[in-house]
Amino acid sequence: MVNKRINKTKANISVALYALMHRKPYDEISVKEICEKAGCSRMSFYRYYSKKDDIFLDYCDERFEEFYLLFTSKGDFSIKNFTLEMFRYIKQYSRQIKTLKKANREWMLLDQLNSYAKYVMVNLKSDYLQEQKNNPMFAYFMAGGLFNVLMDWIENDFKVSPEEMNTMLHSISTI
Repeated sequence: MVNKRINKTKANISVALYALMHRKPYDEISVKEICEKAGCSRMSFYRYYSKKDDIFLDYCDERFEEFYLLFTSKGDFSIKNFTLEMFRYIKQYSRQIKTLKKANREWMLLDQLNSYAKYVMVNLKSDYLQEQKNNPMFAYFMAGGLFNVLMDWIENDFKVSPEEMNTMLHSISTI
């Protein structure tokens, strides 16, 4: 019961922030406004977050965990399938990613991709990733490349399908 209440409060805070961002610039939104819109106290806000940016980070972590569970349940752990499923999944959240970019917080996505790439390299059973495991630059290379590809995809309003994105990505010889 406590977990449901926590998740509901956090979801309300996240929804409130996104709703406010559609009306005014991110930097002009106060924690007080978020709390009023979410129907929670400042104490509740600070119980879960130390600053506004933490809302995005928490949201990214939740989406990654959701994606990773979905991906690993399918059984095909190839890097090509991983990136295809990633493109499909990210397209579902295009509105939120555009909102993040509009707030000039896309750097948060890059930070998160860096940590996710390290996690994937350690936990995904892929021969290709296992070969790269001892290369400390590989996770950053992959995350940075994916980040730039995603930013371009956003700039082009997701006009290319996830399948086409994956084909283009895997036509690059280093992957």
